Amino acid sequence: MSCLRFCLSIILVCIALQSCVKLSNERYNRLTIDERRALSAEYTQLAKRLEMGSAKNMQLLDKAVRINPKNDLAWRELSLPYLYAGMYEEWNQHIVKAIELNAQAWQAWRGYDRLFFFRDYAGALFDLDASDTLTRNQVDYPQNISVDYLRGLCYFGLKDYDKSVEYFQSFVQDETIKLGEGYLDESVFIYLGLIAIRQNKLKTAIGYFQRGNKFEESFADFNFHLAKVYCILDETELAQKELDIARNKFEDNNRLRGYRFEAIEQIYLSDIDALQEQLDVSTQLQEKPNNQS
Repeated sequence: MSCLRFCLSIILVCIALQSCVKLSNERYNRLTIDERRALSAEYTQLAKRLEMGSAKNMQLLDKAVRINPKNDLAWRELSLPYLYAGMYEEWNQHIVKAIELNAQAWQAWRGYDRLFFFRDYAGALFDLDASDTLTRNQVDYPQNISVDYLRGLCYFGLKDYDKSVEYFQSFVQDETIKLGEGYLDESVFIYLGLIAIRQNKLKTAIGYFQRGNKFEESFADFNFHLAKVYCILDETELAQKELDIARNKFEDNNRLRGYRFEAIEQIYLSDIDALQEQLDVSTQLQEKPNNQS
């Protein structure tokens, strides 16, 4: 049944593409405003069924905005291939059009894109704050992520750690009330722990990492950062234990990652290897006095 549906959708797209060619030879001004809106919306939905950034996908979206230049969704969809290709100027030209037409829908999304794809923390914060003024008395969720969590990341990137903690804590409190702590995005505890380390609050950092580690599928990042803290405290046995767990989780692909972008403070196998070398040196230094005696 699913195969039949897929084949039917491909046939429908092909038919639509043929009609596009026919329509391109017509004058769009013969259509009423409502007909243009409906046709533009239809082309946008058909384009979303095709591979993003493919020639046919882009042709349909381009047709959609020419038929109805006020189709904000089509402008947004047109921006995405440029975003994923790292073509900032082209992406910005299209997303600006979408925001001009529907700021409430797309300004926070641009903030998300600026944050994760370009690390433009100040620009992202501007968009997130601006979006919040458009939707008072509610928390926005661009890409299904709390705007408070995103603002916490912006201030983290700007090294304004007190402000970052304020928004992260607001996120934790709000989500816990709404859903319960078990449904939190546990990555928030990675960033709270990292801030605590940078503020030389090592016990607080351990508490955050252990709190995040209690989630059902906790990331390797928690154990890795716990190992780093224990290294600082010269607790080499504990550090080695956490590092071994981190390596196993990492090899099982249980780690913090972004979708089409590098997660903020994402760890790599090379980080684990480097910390292992550091631990090996520390262990050797601790064993030397015992061997000499």
